[in-house]
Amino acid sequence: MKLIFEDQRTGVAIKNSILADNERTVTTVWRAMAYGDMKKSGMALYYTDNALVGVYQYAKRAIDKKTSWAGTLRYYDRKVTLFDKQSAALTYCVDESRADLKNRETNKLQGTKTTPNSYVFYNLGLKKNADGVWQTWDLTEDRGSQKCRP
Repeated sequence: MKLIFEDQRTGVAIKNSILADNERTVTTVWRAMAYGDMKKSGMALYYTDNALVGVYQYAKRAIDKKTSWAGTLRYYDRKVTLFDKQSAALTYCVDESRADLKNRETNKLQGTKTTPNSYVFYNLGLKKNADGVWQTWDLTEDRGSQKCRP
């Protein structure tokens, strides 16, 4: 699995910090699925509240099915909106067209086809915790979003 994150530098330190934590946030879910182990993934550090419940359930379903990903996911059009020094929103698109589901035990690829649903728009609510980590507390996705299609 390869993750490509575009829009890494904004020229504003706090926004760059949010984007860097977003990369680590996303990586925790894929790490859990790749290794079949949510305890070592770090999800609870980067997700909280409703978002933690949602990604935990998503990763658990994938782990139970012995499913992971292979290929490349591209994260782009990442935009940060600051509300204050402790809260922000982040929107971005994900291009899943070069990724495929795979079985963790056999490493066999499923042969996932590229469709409009391969392009996903995310909207995240973020808050900075006491340790300075930007945690995702709310997360919505719009699979097949017109905003993200080429």
